[in-house]
Amino acid sequence: MLETLTALTQPWADVFAESSWLPTAVIAVHVLAMFLAGGIAIAADRRVVQATPGSSEAFLAVATDLQATHSIVIAALTVTMLSGVALFTADPGTFWPSRVFWAKMAALLVLVVNGARMRSTESRLLTHARQTREMAVAGPEVTGPWQTLRAHAWMSLLGWFTVVLLGVVVANI
Repeated sequence: MLETLTALTQPWADVFAESSWLPTAVIAVHVLAMFLAGGIAIAADRRVVQATPGSSEAFLAVATDLQATHSIVIAALTVTMLSGVALFTADPGTFWPSRVFWAKMAALLVLVVNGARMRSTESRLLTHARQTREMAVAGPEVTGPWQTLRAHAWMSLLGWFTVVLLGVVVANI
């Protein structure tokens, strides 16, 4: 399978290897997009972890802020993945057999799945908070999902640090 993949990607690998600027550009896009996605996600996760809202309005404010950040994170993560594919296909012989590379891909998958679950929880919180704005204190319909959202925020923090750490290791194989 590696031979077939290498043969299919050889034209791109040749262009990539022969260019003086292309590898730098692809790596820069990859790192900067990851920096943007991870930085915004980490900041949002930190706000969720530290928040202790006591009313539906407070829940609404934090969840709305989180929802706004997710579109930027998803766009930047998409650019990160596309540039990652470009890097992988430039040298599949190095990355394909690497356990560290596959560990990074597994960590990225966990991060993406966690993000999807986080968005689902945030959507439930937003719906409930909007329906109950007049409540003085958030009830169990909000506090249960809020604890779930906080757990996802912790998992996201761990995921981002793991992906970046493994990315540094992969860059040195």
